[in-house]
Amino acid sequence: MDSRFDTQMALSFEQLDFQLSPSLSAKDAGAALNAMVARTLAAQRDPALDVQIDIPYGPRPRQKLDIYGPKDADSAPKPVIVFIHGGFWQEGDKSVSGFAASRFAALGWASVSLGYSLTPDVSLTELTAEIHDGLQYIATHAAALGIDADKIILAGHSAGGHLAASVICDVLGRGVHRLIRGAVLISGVFELAPIARSYVNDLTRMTDAEINALSPLRHKVKAQVPVHILIGSDEPEAFQVQSAVLRDSWASELPQLTFHMAAGRDHFDVLEELCMPTSVTVRSILQMIGQTAED
Repeated sequence: MDSRFDTQMALSFEQLDFQLSPSLSAKDAGAALNAMVARTLAAQRDPALDVQIDIPYGPRPRQKLDIYGPKDADSAPKPVIVFIHGGFWQEGDKSVSGFAASRFAALGWASVSLGYSLTPDVSLTELTAEIHDGLQYIATHAAALGIDADKIILAGHSAGGHLAASVICDVLGRGVHRLIRGAVLISGVFELAPIARSYVNDLTRMTDAEINALSPLRHKVKAQVPVHILIGSDEPEAFQVQSAVLRDSWASELPQLTFHMAAGRDHFDVLEELCMPTSVTVRSILQMIGQTAED
């Protein structure tokens, strides 16, 4: 484990819990989340979009995905951004995940919001497997969904960033890393040992074996694709360290790794970067498939 995590491991439980409770230091977490829900609902009602809600990709109630695509005369398969929400694996759902769908549709992209079961109803291993199942479903059914299977970009925020990184490293050995063209890791957690010491594990209940098996920083990178790491400058130090260590650890393995610290952004409004066509992050996503914002 990188020595930069030593400080976190030495914190009192109260100090670590604060560091890993980003809503306590955010400008207005509730307002940011409510705005994302409102934008998601607006996208579902947008006459310019073709929208399919609650497509099942597995047997559990939360194993569903929503897909948003531009409604236009061009029937060619669309590049797609697959978004995984956060919530420390124990809260949240895909109702917040369509917030950038209209913006990406204007660029000619489809968007998928990938739902998943929460702990403690399932183990973290089972939850991670659901993400891999969902990605496999999207790739297998790409033609029916109007998606270009060769242009799947995986994005995840917070715990979703961890889950996206688990695909990049193929932590379950299922080979789904071969299905993605690129990835965006937003304010994620990539070494699980500090997380397991905090309040998060009251419900997540990750075991020592899971900490080792499911920490992306303990694995080699398998997906040799462009990866963009995004973090807000106003996020807690615990999250800053996670992204910084990942950047430094993966730099030698991924020549197309980019990193951006968004000035003035906290753990929640950092997602606004996905709604800005000229942001560093959106430009990085478009470049993953050879597109620019002007195309």
